[in-house]
Amino acid sequence: MNPNKKASQILEQRRKDNKINQARRIEEIYKKIPQIRSINRQIKELGFSSLKLASMGMETREKEQEINKLSKVKEDLLRKNGYPRDYMDLKYHHGICKDTGFIGNNICSCRRQLIIDQKYDQSNIKTRLREENFASFNINLFSKNPLDNYPVSPYTNIQFILRDIRKFIDNFAYENGNIYIYGDVGRGKTFLVNAIAKEILDKNFSVVYMTSTKLFKFLNDYLYAFEDRRENLEEKYQLIFTCDLLIIDDLGAEASRASDRSNLFDVVNERMNEGKPIIFSSNLDESALLDFYGSRIFSRIMGNNSRIYEIYGEDLRLS
Repeated sequence: MNPNKKASQILEQRRKDNKINQARRIEEIYKKIPQIRSINRQIKELGFSSLKLASMGMETREKEQEINKLSKVKEDLLRKNGYPRDYMDLKYHHGICKDTGFIGNNICSCRRQLIIDQKYDQSNIKTRLREENFASFNINLFSKNPLDNYPVSPYTNIQFILRDIRKFIDNFAYENGNIYIYGDVGRGKTFLVNAIAKEILDKNFSVVYMTSTKLFKFLNDYLYAFEDRRENLEEKYQLIFTCDLLIIDDLGAEASRASDRSNLFDVVNERMNEGKPIIFSSNLDESALLDFYGSRIFSRIMGNNSRIYEIYGEDLRLS
């Protein structure tokens, strides 16, 4: 479901629950302090009378004073029986917007957070991002010593990558090029793409994360499913094409099938045409990627202002 629509449903349910809970509290008080039922009835009648007088242009001060006196008596009764003075009032999850999700014409922070939460749920990596993010990214795990024939140390290399990726994150609303991150197993590629995902989600963009194996399995399930089964998969299928950022992790780890290459081309090509970026992580360097998928897919992954980064160094899992 669209995160905006889901947020509206949650807020609507909150407003309904608020009224149900208020009705329960009122009924509780009426049973324990019966006098308050009579007081509320009098306050209601005086309120109607006051409105009628006001509509006729007549003075309402006397009625308002009576209402205030009765309200004070009610508050005293509540307090003497161990209840707060506002116990019977309507209570909200977020009092600033009264659970409407808007303050005037502006979206309220509670609605914005609900939308972000829904996008986190859609991303498939909500729990993982609590641990794998830039706050916990330890750049000191990368060696400052030269490595083989590389021009700079692993530490200097990851510094450059992080600086450049920060530009991508900060300007994400205007980005349409892909990111391709490659390197040997255990170099922190998945950790890095997860950290990027969290930053993009926190900016209220939608992100979908899938390993290549799960992506191609899902696409095949969808394309060959019977109509009733396909309807259940339709929303997730469309999200792969329409989310603001798609992350395909461990590209090339899947079994090589012609249908997978066809599906990958469709996803990459469609998102490229719509100006929606993809982040790939892979153990395949550029030459191996070309051999594995062919020039048609390679040109779309690597073209269109794409950023290409190699992460190298020691296996971080052994650090």
